[in-house]
Amino acid sequence: MVMAMTPEQRKSNVRLGLILASVACVVLAGFVAKIMILAS
Repeated sequence: MVMAMTPEQRKSNVRLGLILASVACVVLAGFVAKIMILAS
């Protein structure tokens, strides 16, 4: 089902995507840092 998106919806979707991506990066960075600390 394809719905036409208004500019407002698209803007909020982009903002939500950026927030999710930044959260994922922070979690990944913390995970990698923990591994490096434990491995050293």
